[in-house]
Amino acid sequence: MSLTPPDFFEPIRQTSERRWQQLEADPELAGPWHQLFKQVQSPRHVLSELLQNADDAGATEASAEIDNGLFVFSHNGEDFKPDHFASLCRFGYSNKRSLHTIGFRGIGFKSTFSLGPVVKIQTPSLSVSFEKERFTLPCWQDEREKIDSQTTRILVQIQDELRESELKKNLAEWQQSPVSLLFFRSLRKLRINSHELYWEHLGFPRFGGQVGRRNAMTTRLLIDDQPKPCTPAVHTAAKGGSCCPLPG
Repeated sequence: MSLTPPDFFEPIRQTSERRWQQLEADPELAGPWHQLFKQVQSPRHVLSELLQNADDAGATEASAEIDNGLFVFSHNGEDFKPDHFASLCRFGYSNKRSLHTIGFRGIGFKSTFSLGPVVKIQTPSLSVSFEKERFTLPCWQDEREKIDSQTTRILVQIQDELRESELKKNLAEWQQSPVSLLFFRSLRKLRINSHELYWEHLGFPRFGGQVGRRNAMTTRLLIDDQPKPCTPAVHTAAKGGSCCPLPG
């Protein structure tokens, strides 16, 4: 499938290229950039950074999987606007004035390079790759797989087994912690390989919602809207069982 670059792509690409030419001509100026870049390199941070930014993009669903050494993250949030893409092609910058997060439209996205030297992004309007050597310079990809019109995908071929192992550990931690979804504003479902974590409103007067983990066994966590003093606010119920009774 062929895709034509949007009008904003080339001016942003040229600006990024000029910046790299300046940095490569002045190693003293480039030093702090590369040092900060190294500090965000951790496979254990990749998923949390991408989830935060999917949430910032208004996504309600996201997924993460490893398939034959290829890490694929996708979400159904909004596509990149020109200013969003421009901030992705800078370093140490966020377009979010509130600065409540930095994420993949700023520093956080660069953590994906801890998995491999090339990161690809596919959205309804974009098909680009970034290489570690010039990590803010986008390269247009003429061909790509057809994706859903509302999907953003980030793909990284994992460089080695050690990095893949670290990432798998982090994915396993997320699989065991559905409560983490409560910290996002819009995300309600997260699929990790064959597992699905979810958050949904129950519609009961006593409970604000439920989060759980779906696979062969469903685990539900019920959140009390009005927890009493010294009483845990989270109660669990297994499939086929009954909810732990709330005190009082």
